Amino acid sequence: MSRRHYRSRLLTWVLNSGPDDPVYNLYLMLGPLLILFVVLVGRNSMTSVLVAGYIVGFVVYTIYNVSTTLEHPDWVQHP
Repeated sequence: MSRRHYRSRLLTWVLNSGPDDPVYNLYLMLGPLLILFVVLVGRNSMTSVLVAGYIVGFVVYTIYNVSTTLEHPDWVQHP
């Protein structure tokens, strides 16, 4: 991902602090917005489905990344 300079310092900080993966960056940006949406609209069946979809999507994408990663991270040590 290219290191672009955005007008918003907050957006630049979030993108630079997150992983170098656009899908994780999207989840990082959508999480607080989803929480704000639930606070503004209130808890109902629509917001519950949105939050459940967000969590399921995050977990599925994480499992997908783990299963497709062939190399081990540096912090994994094998005896």
